[in-house]
Amino acid sequence: MRFKDKFSRVGLRVSLIVMVALSIALSAIIWGSDARFSRIEGTSNQTQTKDLGQRSLRDIYLPTQTFYFKNKQMYQVYDTKNNLPLEFSKLTQSVKPLLPIRVWSSQTKYEKLLRNSDYVQLTYPDQITISLFLTNVRKNDSREFNRFFVPTKSSQYIYLGNDENYTVYRVRLSDVSFKNLVDHIQTARTQMPVTLEKVHDDYLPFYDKNSSLPVYSYLTNEESDSYFVYRLLGSNNPSQHNSGDTITYSNGVYERLIAAKHTHNYEYIDYQQDKVPKTISRKLNDSLYFVRKIGLTEPDLRFFDADDNTVIYQNYVEEYPIFLPGKYKMRAQVKFASNGMTINFNSLDLQIPIPTNGDKKTLIPTSEAMDQLYQKGYHRKDIERIIIGYTAKSANSKNKKLVDLEPAYYVKINKQWKTLDEWLNTNNQIENSRKEGLVDGL
Repeated sequence: MRFKDKFSRVGLRVSLIVMVALSIALSAIIWGSDARFSRIEGTSNQTQTKDLGQRSLRDIYLPTQTFYFKNKQMYQVYDTKNNLPLEFSKLTQSVKPLLPIRVWSSQTKYEKLLRNSDYVQLTYPDQITISLFLTNVRKNDSREFNRFFVPTKSSQYIYLGNDENYTVYRVRLSDVSFKNLVDHIQTARTQMPVTLEKVHDDYLPFYDKNSSLPVYSYLTNEESDSYFVYRLLGSNNPSQHNSGDTITYSNGVYERLIAAKHTHNYEYIDYQQDKVPKTISRKLNDSLYFVRKIGLTEPDLRFFDADDNTVIYQNYVEEYPIFLPGKYKMRAQVKFASNGMTINFNSLDLQIPIPTNGDKKTLIPTSEAMDQLYQKGYHRKDIERIIIGYTAKSANSKNKKLVDLEPAYYVKINKQWKTLDEWLNTNNQIENSRKEGLVDGL
């Protein structure tokens, strides 16, 4: 009897030990490999930190235009052999400059510097922040600039200029020589005489003579709806709803992707992203993070424009942006709002340039284009920007994959971009139809 009791007690202890060990092992497995927990944790970290790295930022935030003086005349230059803005970016990406010092904020001094032939100039299409250019400043540094002044004879300093408020910052560099860059700029094959005119917040190049620019042709490619559905909504079998010319894919109540059936336009809405970035640097950084989340190809994708809580990215051919037909002329447009973030984008990817017969299109001088706008009833204060861009058009009704790029003046009025002809043929009414914007165009 005692033996049986002793045996029972021993068996009970062994059973308890085994149960405790099994419990610990199961807990470790659950907490260590629960995919749902890992996904939630990863999503949380992704939401908190959207840093892309300085190199990634530089790929998109490149200057797009280059200028220099010859015999007191300013020229806008481009060279097919040397990507001048990229060459400048490579020269400056590895240096550790001292923190930029504000030199002055004076319109008189700023305009004198704009006319100084001892500097070549490289410009962004709109203001960016110093922290996107320099690696050793605080990431929330939101001091803005849009123009570089690079000395032609010395490499001790470069200057960063803000056309909007006439502020100039000086940056001291070491172990950098701009001699080859300056030589490439001065010997660039394409040189167009220009003068700088203040339009709204920027000094823009006005082309003094008729400009004859080439027409380009490209074979295109496009991703399917499923590619963007997977990248943006995940693989959890999102619901699908057909409505007229659009298809809406939904991932619960928080995310939605609207695809046009007959164009390459999409609209992605994330209601969870309901916090508007507080600083300009964060806004630019976060917008690029979400554009990369879409999965658009990037070789020629560049930052183009920013207004309030909207940031726009465009493809470029040479130094000119490519506009798409229809209401949404942009490759990608990110809009932050307190009720969610919206991205309008186009999946059309220009892939292979096609040899052409040398066709060119001639544009009138910029001052004549402005005069036409004045005669139509627009005032100088209405015009925010006027630039040369390329319009993407279907080259052949039988071959949908062939697209022509034709040069035209593009004008920004009321925060909308349209061709000069479109503004001249409109009653200055702002378009509001979201559906129309998705279903029209290429």
